[in-house]
Amino acid sequence: MGIPQILINLHLLRPSEWDPPTLLDHLLANLSSFPLYVVPIPLPLLRLSVTHLYHLLLFLRGHAFHPPSNLAPIRVVCISDTHDTELSLEKIPEGEGGLLIHAGDLTEGGSREGIQKQLDWLGEIKRQKGFEKVLVVGGNHDGWFDDRPTVGARWVLAGCESGSAGDGNSEELRWPEGVHYLDGMGMGGNGEDGEGVMTIEFGGRGKGRKLNVWGWGGVPRCGGPEHAFQYDRPNHPWTNRIPLETDILITHTPPRHHLDLDLGCAGLLSEIWRVKPKLHVFGHIHWGAGSEAVYYDECQRAYESLMARGADVPFPPAFPSLFSFPPSSASAHSASPNREPSKMLVKQRPTNLVNILLLPVYFGLALSLYVVEVVERVGMDLMDAARVIWYGTTAVVWKWVMQGPGTNNGGLLVNASVTYGNTGRVVNPAQVVEL
Repeated sequence: MGIPQILINLHLLRPSEWDPPTLLDHLLANLSSFPLYVVPIPLPLLRLSVTHLYHLLLFLRGHAFHPPSNLAPIRVVCISDTHDTELSLEKIPEGEGGLLIHAGDLTEGGSREGIQKQLDWLGEIKRQKGFEKVLVVGGNHDGWFDDRPTVGARWVLAGCESGSAGDGNSEELRWPEGVHYLDGMGMGGNGEDGEGVMTIEFGGRGKGRKLNVWGWGGVPRCGGPEHAFQYDRPNHPWTNRIPLETDILITHTPPRHHLDLDLGCAGLLSEIWRVKPKLHVFGHIHWGAGSEAVYYDECQRAYESLMARGADVPFPPAFPSLFSFPPSSASAHSASPNREPSKMLVKQRPTNLVNILLLPVYFGLALSLYVVEVVERVGMDLMDAARVIWYGTTAVVWKWVMQGPGTNNGGLLVNASVTYGNTGRVVNPAQVVEL
């Protein structure tokens, strides 16, 4: 049993990258890149402290937005990551003519039968709770939705060959009335809706209101080919794909650095900066369940810059060594059977002497480069931390002194996972937003 496993057993380190990092995880973050790791220790602690401060400033700024004062609000109930579990009707708030959103991972295994059961359950919720529509995107566990020829997860799950679904998995889904599948990237799923924005015009309580909704369930690669809609992070598909008129964005993956254990997608983060949807609903990272205001301002930009610059908490944790030595010349010579060690030593003696004389120069140069790197990183981190404090405090003062309550015009991120962490227990409540 190694040191990491001992620390995991003592609950000092997280057991997987899908668990929240402990304080020791934060301390170990990025230390492996430094030969001496005394100086960089404050960097992860600085980011951890700024994270808590940033969320305190968001709390002090109040609600991100309020529904239009002259129109009835639209209720949006958000759930995600049910993984074959059917929540009781008592746990689903009344729809009041609004929307129910499921942000992916309806199932655990991704079969057509499992997805069909979840769709039937969602259709029953719509009828019983009075929702105008139910909107669904696929998650990485919903493999049947991913029916791209030869590469889609549906073919892997069904053990298909030459595009034949087989094993009863080729039947079409039965979509209950008012339950819609969103596939903004056009990657299949057999839903009623495909690419583009879905415009919903409300009647009844929300008469006169309309909202534009766009969704897709792709995620950064996180598993084998049986997982749906995966893509490589450097080649993400998000750039300029979400329509600018989108009011509600539904994805399965979170944007990076927000309710995501830093496992979200940086490409998606850049895209929501461009579009600025009023509401962004996602799931995938169970421990990230909750909501967070976004204002797309300098405070948020500084926070994300600080998090992006080495904010990853690696898993498994890195335990850097203080010193590392290259292979000795003797071992290198012994590995060369065609060379005579005595002649090699005589031949290289002047070179070795020069290297010994230049050793202080080498050491000084390496130390200088190290100090420059540390100073640069510390300076940039401190600058971003100062920007978070300055712009965040200014925004709080401006809001409450100059503008007053009800004047915010931001957006809201909602991680709607109802599964509690990695326990498999569906206990998190559905989240309600009034638009």
